[in-house]
This record gives sequence, C-alpha cells and structure tokens, in this order.
Amino acid sequence: MTILTAIILPFSEKHLEKESEKDALKQFIASVHEMQLYAMTHKESVALTFGESGATYKAEKIDMKETLIRGIFPEGMYRTKHSPLKRIEFSETGYMVKTGKMYFSTQSKGEIFISFQFERGRMIVNE
Repeated sequence: MTILTAIILPFSEKHLEKESEKDALKQFIASVHEMQLYAMTHKESVALTFGESGATYKAEKIDMKETLIRGIFPEGMYRTKHSPLKRIEFSETGYMVKTGKMYFSTQSKGEIFISFQFERGRMIVNE
C-alpha cells in the first residue's frame, strides 16, 4: 500500500495543480467577459489591471476607481512581465481599447498565452 501511495501521490498532486490552474484561467476569462458586459450595460469604461507580482488582478471603473472584480491565481501562476498586453480595457461601448496577447506562467504547462482579438464585433479568447 505504501509503495502504491508513493507512486500515485505525485501524479495526483500534479493533476490537482493542473485543474486548479485551469479553473483559475476559466475564472479569469469569465471576469474579462463580465467586464465587457458591465461596460456595455452601464455605458462606462472599465479596466482590468494586475498587481506587481502578476498573481492578482482587479477590474475597476476607470473614472471612479470603484473595484468591480478581484481575482487571484493559484501559487506559481501569474501574468509575466514580458506580456505585450499589460492590462485589459473596455470602452463604454464594450469594445476592447487595445488587443493583443497576454502571457501567463504556470507550474503545470509552463508559459501559456491568451490572445484577445475582435472578429465581427465579438471578443475571441484563444488559449
């Protein structure tokens, strides 16, 4: 039993780590969609910015600095410093002010990116 546990435990920890990062990424993408919806519904500009480490983020109204959303990535996951897209900003019409790629460092997959672009007026998020 001890031998089986010693063999299986590292695999299950990796699986849980991968699932946690996957869930955090889904939550981040949902937050971006929620920001866009808020901008269109309330006719207000909003921005999503990251903390110094890149492991936390928050969405705020641009003119009032009222925080709408807060998020945190699991340990070892963060937006990288060399990411071309540093923040996500939506105008009051729901259009993304600047499009591009955002890079994230993860423990399970290494570096990944999300590409934010528009096609036919809708936001497309590519992992």
